Amino acid sequence: MAFIKGKDRNTASMVSLEGSIASDNPVRLVDALVNKLELDKMGLQTVPKQEGRPAFSPALFLKLYLYGYLNRIRSSRRLEIECQRNIEVRWLLEELVPNYHSIADFRKTYTRQLKFVFKCYVDFLKDEELISSGLVAIDGTKIRAQNSKKNNYNQRKIERHLKYIEDRSAKYLQELESLDEAEDQSAGIVVKKKEINQKLKGLANRKISYENLQRELTFSSDGQISVTDADSRALNQHHKIVEVSYNVQTVVDSSYCLIADFEAINRNDFDSLHHMASRAKETLGVEDLRVLADKGYHSGNELQKCEASAIITYVPNREDEDSRGFVYNKDTDSYSCPQNHLLTSNGIAYNRKKGNRIVAVKTYRTSACKTCAMRSLCTKRKEGGREIERSEYQDAVDRNNKRVKENMELYRRRQAIVEHPFGTIKRSWGYTYTLLKGLKKVNAEVALIYLAYNLRRSVSILGVEELIRRIKEWKGPKYPSLCSCLLYFKAIIREHVEKTEKCTNENRAYKMAV
Repeated sequence: MAFIKGKDRNTASMVSLEGSIASDNPVRLVDALVNKLELDKMGLQTVPKQEGRPAFSPALFLKLYLYGYLNRIRSSRRLEIECQRNIEVRWLLEELVPNYHSIADFRKTYTRQLKFVFKCYVDFLKDEELISSGLVAIDGTKIRAQNSKKNNYNQRKIERHLKYIEDRSAKYLQELESLDEAEDQSAGIVVKKKEINQKLKGLANRKISYENLQRELTFSSDGQISVTDADSRALNQHHKIVEVSYNVQTVVDSSYCLIADFEAINRNDFDSLHHMASRAKETLGVEDLRVLADKGYHSGNELQKCEASAIITYVPNREDEDSRGFVYNKDTDSYSCPQNHLLTSNGIAYNRKKGNRIVAVKTYRTSACKTCAMRSLCTKRKEGGREIERSEYQDAVDRNNKRVKENMELYRRRQAIVEHPFGTIKRSWGYTYTLLKGLKKVNAEVALIYLAYNLRRSVSILGVEELIRRIKEWKGPKYPSLCSCLLYFKAIIREHVEKTEKCTNENRAYKMAV
């Protein structure tokens, strides 16, 4: 039976890299985008070496990373291999082959600049009116950190380890005492006693390390510390699963499900609504912004701040309203219950802890509960009667809740808008964890991931050739102004202060341990 035969491997042939790459290949889009950007104005520049060969251009590394993240290759060692065997990468880098260490250093060094590259492409999308709706969805997605749950500690976990060490030590001491009392002191007994003493010494060293962690824990604002990646935190995932991770706050425009802004944080969603909505409003350049978010963002303080910033929110309530059926009268500052009894307050607001925040609340009561026939259905309190608490933010909460009820069709679009990028990035591409450590570096990697998503999504909308044509005709992004430079230096100063405070706390904990 005859088969198709291949070419003889000894046959010489002339191959053109340019002719090997089709005009609609996405690698040409990466090349066109990076060539359009003036990287030196963004701070992406390499200081020339006085000795040895010249350094690689930052554009080369940026092209390589964008290609890698678009094709699910983000390991620096794998990228080095692709430079040698992948014809698309060889065309993109003009057959230059940087080593994996230089590739990795670029991603770790230019953290702010990589975020700015993402913002530049968002500017392009705005100019092409691919991001322009004024309706966005905000949500957070968790990505696992380079820190296992074993290396994340809280007070409870440390106490459990210390108790285990104490119990084991007591058991070994008891065993050692019984061996000392034994009449038989053979060589085997001596060896066993030596082994037990070594184990006791190991437990003592472990106890010291846990006690040092316990002292460091006193300086932690959220009651936990991570050993491998200090910025990572144990956060709740879906179905009450806890993982040491980061929470990437993401703003997705409703027009084409393109990502307009993001920020990786190490806490939950509760107090991020106004911050992310304000950034989205500035990014989109709109006067009125409508924001869809899930119930994890429902906070009276955040909703009130959004109202003050002309941001219209659609955020469902966390729980069923405790005062359902009770009508508030603003003129008399009182509530009417379903049995037409009046609940009044003494006019004094008391501070109560709501989540992680202290909120001023008023308490409303009525003496009619004592003789009310519906009391058993209304409250479970044995003494007194029904109480209703009204926070200082309740007016803003009521207006938001009313908007949600009146616009359920609009709110139902939230999941389709914001979950589209998460499904692509985490499920299809497998980017469920970060390769880097620390908030700054994690934000840089997320910038590359989200830029790759926006590029892929743009290709689906316009096609490669049309996108390249528009990029070449684009006037270019707005590079950092004097104000941006001042913010940049302020950020550097703030980081220096934070590092100084951290070192001071570590020194203090060390002295306490000594």
